[in-house]
Amino acid sequence: MTSRLPLLVCLSAVALVVAVPLAHSDEASLWPKVLEALPPQAPPAPLPSLSAQTCNGCHAEIHDQWASSGHAHASTNPVYVAARGALGDPPLCDECHLPLENQRATLPKGPGALGRTDRQPNPNWSATLATEGVTCAACHVRDGVIHGPRDLAPERAPHPVKRDESIKTAEACAFCHQAALPGGEEHPFLDTVGEWRRSPFAENGVSCQDCHMTRTSGAIAGSRYAAFASHGMLGGRDPAKIARALTVDVSIRSPKVQRGDDVRATVTVMNTGAGHAVPSGDPSHQVEIRFSVVGPDGELAKDGDPQSQWLSRTVGAEPPFVEEADDRLEPAASRTFDFSWSVGKKLTPGTYTLVVSTHWWAVGPERATGLDLEEETVRVDVASQRVPVRID
Repeated sequence: MTSRLPLLVCLSAVALVVAVPLAHSDEASLWPKVLEALPPQAPPAPLPSLSAQTCNGCHAEIHDQWASSGHAHASTNPVYVAARGALGDPPLCDECHLPLENQRATLPKGPGALGRTDRQPNPNWSATLATEGVTCAACHVRDGVIHGPRDLAPERAPHPVKRDESIKTAEACAFCHQAALPGGEEHPFLDTVGEWRRSPFAENGVSCQDCHMTRTSGAIAGSRYAAFASHGMLGGRDPAKIARALTVDVSIRSPKVQRGDDVRATVTVMNTGAGHAVPSGDPSHQVEIRFSVVGPDGELAKDGDPQSQWLSRTVGAEPPFVEEADDRLEPAASRTFDFSWSVGKKLTPGTYTLVVSTHWWAVGPERATGLDLEEETVRVDVASQRVPVRID
């Protein structure tokens, strides 16, 4: 099952709205309720630039964590670039991948221009910021002030600092990870925050940041040592971190099989570590559970070619992208798949291996081919189990 859309962000001529209510506050939110460019910002005095390179001077550990994350590469990763190009560079892609207006070389032109292709030059454009994706300033800088999760005496910072509790909440995530079109509110196009809010994680007070920005300790600013939230997120789709979301339990009928009989296995896949569906986010994301049989020589056994089961979501091809099917794993849910391999009577006896592997795909194989992307670019090989089976 595959989505007919490449990525969340490559929509055009429509406006997305945040599809969950944001926290109420007497102060203006750091994030608009409608997905749109964050207003152009100036560097907090006396800093010379909004670039993450400037933050790196004092916040080196946090900078390096961010630099390894998907946020840092949001505007440059090859899947995004290819998908956006295939759809003619619609401006709405920028809202999440280049959230600051300063990051955009051109802006939509004319009243109500969101999603239109008419453009005008942006006098506030920074070519450097345009390479930084979801850069530090996108979350932390508003009106010349750096917003953060803690109080800090003015004499302890070389720039204005303000505490803002919302930066520790789902509101900070919802701006890009929760959105729906009018008419599609029942099943939002992006529903990661909604999935979390309906989960046991939210019910028990486990926030988005508890999993995606785990607490660490180090030099938070200059030589000042403290605990802080890691900015590595999933470390650029680190397989080991993705693997923590799922438990894959393999059960095999018998470790010994006679030729002419069948090797039968049951695999139960459980969402034991994610506070949202797996996979979540853009409907193009998929998880593959792959079965194959390898012979004693290390090659695929006869008739043991890979067979795959998919966890995925399908939406309509036109706005409001109504959900058509969803067989992903919600938090704490499980799915069972059966596998059977007929052992030929002429097969050479020996020890064979049932391989059950898990793979995360940014876009499925067919879409990758259509975008002229190599599978290695869009696929993350998450985990693998190898079960020996004796064939007599």
